[in-house]
Amino acid sequence: MTDSASSAPSVADAATAWTAAPASVPDHLVNVRDVATAAPGLVPGALLRSDAPRSGDVAPSDVVWPPRTVLDLRDPGENGEPHPLTGVAHVVPLPLLDGTAMQGATAPAPVPGLGELYLQMLDGVGAGHLVEAVRLIAVDDAPVLVHCTAGKDRTGVTVALVLALLGVDRAAIVADYERTGPHMREVLARAAVTANLAVPDAHVLAKLPSELVTAPGWAIETVLDRFAEHDGGAPGWFRAHGGGTETLDALRSRLLEG
Repeated sequence: MTDSASSAPSVADAATAWTAAPASVPDHLVNVRDVATAAPGLVPGALLRSDAPRSGDVAPSDVVWPPRTVLDLRDPGENGEPHPLTGVAHVVPLPLLDGTAMQGATAPAPVPGLGELYLQMLDGVGAGHLVEAVRLIAVDDAPVLVHCTAGKDRTGVTVALVLALLGVDRAAIVADYERTGPHMREVLARAAVTANLAVPDAHVLAKLPSELVTAPGWAIETVLDRFAEHDGGAPGWFRAHGGGTETLDALRSRLLEG
């Protein structure tokens, strides 16, 4: 367990981040990392995760860059056209939330907590996109970058699935997810621009679950619990939703050392 909870923003901080002056919005990815840092024995430079890239971003210096394949997990309403990495990478849209991503910031309707949101991805339309994401990570040109808007929820579920399929220890998967927490203030400031978010009014903001602007380990454990409950674990879940054994073999060949 990390100290992400203590350093992550509150819902009140979210309003401040969303109203940040343009000059204070970071000009670089603030939640980017090589997935190989999650656990020993993973091949570096093959799979990256991040918040949404912006046109004009300074290239990161601590990961292999640029990616050759980009899996954009955002809904069409969140992303600007064209994707800023179009032309240097094969960009594949895989909208895990099937058009509902903007609900929490724009509507007074009840917003699901993170556990419920993550299970919706596993049980709904997102399942097919998750299986396709794994296939592309396994076979498309590397490095592969997986991102959504914040690089926390949809990206977190996708990376958790990949790591679980590789047999990475549960605690290591949770710790990798929690590493987003300390970056959430900067993530939210950038998200207001990359997702073109309007600042929620006080009524909407008051109804937002606090975990939507943090990265609590229990949330990704909800996903891992679902895999553990499935016959055959994560590989069993993957196969039950259309994934093939050949994809699993290719994934392990690409991302596991030795």
